[in-house]
Amino acid sequence: MRNEEANGPVACPGCQTRENVPVAEARTDKGGRREDLTTKLASAPKDTGNGCMHVVEGIVLALVAGLAGKYFADERDLPWLTAVGVVVGVLIVVATIAIVRGETQNARRAPDGAARAAALTAEARFCYTCQGVFYPSGQPSPGIVTPEQFRQHVRTAAGQGLSAPDPSDRP
Repeated sequence: MRNEEANGPVACPGCQTRENVPVAEARTDKGGRREDLTTKLASAPKDTGNGCMHVVEGIVLALVAGLAGKYFADERDLPWLTAVGVVVGVLIVVATIAIVRGETQNARRAPDGAARAAALTAEARFCYTCQGVFYPSGQPSPGIVTPEQFRQHVRTAAGQGLSAPDPSDRP
């Protein structure tokens, strides 16, 4: 592939138009047209950095569950509700630990996969007509893929996976 083709528009394998740009450029917002592409084409999840906040939230929710069980056990004269409140509180703490642990592991893996993700996104192009991503060389994907498929492929190849939802996907 010639150098000017690598930097300039190339024919899209789906629609044969040249209305495409490198994925890195499609991620920028120019007049609102490309705003939603930021999360669709992100090669790595955003680091939320909310581990401590999640722990505090989990503890507060666990306390509320335990206290609610105790309150309703006393008010309705059903002593087994205390045990239910305690069990729910423990489950909330366990879930909180799992969430924080998963976020920490993902944060540790992100730098390791950054080079692999950069290599996969370097040649990739976003076609505005098809609203999809393609590789001019046909490798690793010969045709057009959706932004979501592209993101999953890059993250999986970079060792980041999609085991947990990406906070940047929230509306």
